[in-house]
Amino acid sequence: MKNQETIGNVHERTRHLIDAGWVEGLAPEERRWLASHLAGCEACAGRAAATEAALRAFRSLSASPPPGLAASTSLRVREKAAELKQQRARNLALTVGCTLSWMAGVASAPLVWKLFGWLGEALRLPRIVWELGFLCWWFVPAAFAGLAILWAQARVEREDSNGLLETGPRSDEQ
Repeated sequence: MKNQETIGNVHERTRHLIDAGWVEGLAPEERRWLASHLAGCEACAGRAAATEAALRAFRSLSASPPPGLAASTSLRVREKAAELKQQRARNLALTVGCTLSWMAGVASAPLVWKLFGWLGEALRLPRIVWELGFLCWWFVPAAFAGLAILWAQARVEREDSNGLLETGPRSDEQ
């Protein structure tokens, strides 16, 4: 049984090396081992010859692309590039807006903290109440803005995938 497994592994390795030799090339020691094995094994030599013949036949075929394929592909690539450029511009505007918003929030946080503290004392509110008010001032607008951005992005993607995204006035609205 062990002898059969060894023979099977040798032929499996040979098949692998034949294929790899045509695709990615072989290391010199693998090439020598393969040549040695093919010289002594008719079945593997036949497989190597059949593989070479099939590849030569395949290479002799000529295929030309259908008319208009290059033009339609070029058009599609330009459309995708324009779409990515628009998306990049939207993302840049969003990034700048978020950065300015957070900078304003961080810069004004100490003043707002003092304002909430003063209001808490003036209204005799427990410290935890006005601190929670401050946290709401800090997080709620950002949460609403994030949800609005996600909603708008989902709407654009949904309309774009359905082909409903309009960039100008509709022809039926006059």
